[in-house]
This record gives sequence, C-alpha cells and structure tokens, in this order.
Amino acid sequence: MDIVQQLERAWNAHSAGEFEAALQDYTRLFDATAKDPDTASLRLSYVLAAWARLAEEYLPARQALVAERDRLTAQLLAAPTDAATFNDVSVINDKLGDLQNTYRLFQQLPDALAAEVAHTALPALMVCGDYPLARRYLPDPEQHLADAAAHLNEQKSHLNVLTHDGMAELLADVFNYITEVALVLDLLTGCGDTAAAERARQQAVDLVQAPEARACVQAELDAPGTTLDAMVELQHSVTA
Repeated sequence: MDIVQQLERAWNAHSAGEFEAALQDYTRLFDATAKDPDTASLRLSYVLAAWARLAEEYLPARQALVAERDRLTAQLLAAPTDAATFNDVSVINDKLGDLQNTYRLFQQLPDALAAEVAHTALPALMVCGDYPLARRYLPDPEQHLADAAAHLNEQKSHLNVLTHDGMAELLADVFNYITEVALVLDLLTGCGDTAAAERARQQAVDLVQAPEARACVQAELDAPGTTLDAMVELQHSVTA
C-alpha cells in the first residue's frame, strides 16, 4: 500500500469515527514521509493537516501532536543547526494555534540559525508583539516587497492564464506574493509607521506588471481571502 492509499485509509477511518486507528496512521505517515524524498511534500501539507483536523475532535491526537512538536524542539535545541527542523516545529505550531511556542523557540536559537530561519519565524514574532525583533530581521521592508514583486513578475512571464493550469499557477504565485505583502504591511503597521504601510500597500499593486496578476493582487487587498477562494473554486471546476 503506497502513501496516498494509506492516507486515504486514515481519512476513511477518521470519517467513520475510528479516531485511534486514524491517529496511528497519521503518526506513522508523518514519520514515513520524513524519510522518503518522493513523498516529503505530503508531510507538512496533507498528512499534518489531516492530523490537525483529527486533533480538533480527539484529544489524544492533539496530545500526540504536541508530543511530536516537543520531541522535534528538544532535538533542535540539542543540536541547533537544522533549519528544516525549526520549520517543522513552526508549521506544527501553526496547526496548534501556538505561535508563542515558535517565538520562544526562536529566542533560544544561536544567531546563525536564527538568521537562517528568521523569515519563517517573523509571523510568530509579530503575533507576539515583538516588532523590534521582527524589524531586526527584516530591516528593509520596502526592498523585501520589491524583491517579492520581481519574483512574481518573473513567474508570470511564462504563464498562459487562458489555460486551467496557467490560471492555477498564477493564483498560487499571487497567493505567495500576498503572503509577503501581508508580512510587510503587518510589520510597518506594528512598528507604528502607518504612512509607510499605506505607501507599501499601493506599491504592492503598482509593482506588479501583468494586468491579470495586478487585478488579482488588488482584489486580495480589497477583500482578503479572495485568492484562496478562487483557488478552491478552480479546483472544484476540475473535479465537478
């Protein structure tokens, strides 16, 4: 039975109320996908998301997820050199709604690793109100925004948005760009620089070259969640 089949079995067990069986599958899959490069992309997406949903209904699943987070944290602090492990802990904390844990862990890291994982940690730093620390690791928000826009413009240059795949990729690229825009706006606002935040908000649109991408960015800024809704609707149009 391959990983996808095992995941489907776990989903079915969860849906049938067989919570312990689903938990055993999710924990096994989380370990298995960590060791297999071909399925590693499933680990922090489908497997972890499914485990986190189970944790909302089944306390032992949440306790197991916390235990896995704590195991990875101890592993990292014992040998604080692995950015990937910090990312694992950060993503688990996102699912647990415990960004304070990410913030506390970040504060314990040596300078070299902290600099390497700072971008991952920035949302947690800001949620916890430590804007001075966040600004230390993102000293030039405007340049960060310009770099993100340049990346979006480069990605858009090879897309045909008249095709389903092209539109799906455009929405994914806009989603990633808007994530960086939100980071910049939150940081500037949190630091009390509202004028710079307003300029950055307009620049986030003006810096995007392709009209269709610019329209998507403007729609997201006007109504946050628009891009994700469009991604879901596009996916449903294929499966319907």
